[in-house]
Amino acid sequence: MKVIYTVTVFQKIDREPLVNNPSKYFPSFGERRCVGWFDNFDEANNAVENNFSDIHEDMYDYAIIEKMESGLLVPDLDRTVYKWDKNTEKFVRIDTPIELSKSSNFGIG
Repeated sequence: MKVIYTVTVFQKIDREPLVNNPSKYFPSFGERRCVGWFDNFDEANNAVENNFSDIHEDMYDYAIIEKMESGLLVPDLDRTVYKWDKNTEKFVRIDTPIELSKSSNFGIG
C-alpha cells in the first residue's frame, strides 16, 4: 500500500454554535490550507515541528499531518495534530481535539 503524508495548517480549531440549536456546534477552523505532502512521516514531522518555510506565517496556530493511501474519498489512516508554541516558536504535538473527531481529508479535500 502506497501512502502519503499531507501537511495542512489551520488558523484555529474552535466551535461555532448552530443558529437553530445553540447547544450544538459545528467545527470552525478559520483559514486553512494544505502546504505540502511527503512520502514518509519522519520528514513531514520534522518539517512541521521545525516550521520549515515558515508554515506558521504568524497566522496558523495548528497543523495536522494525515496519512493517506491512494484512492478516491478515502479516510485518513492516521493523523498527528500540532499547536504553535509561542515560547519555542515551534509546533508541538497535542492530543486530537474533539472538533476534529468527525472530519478528515483536510490535505486532499
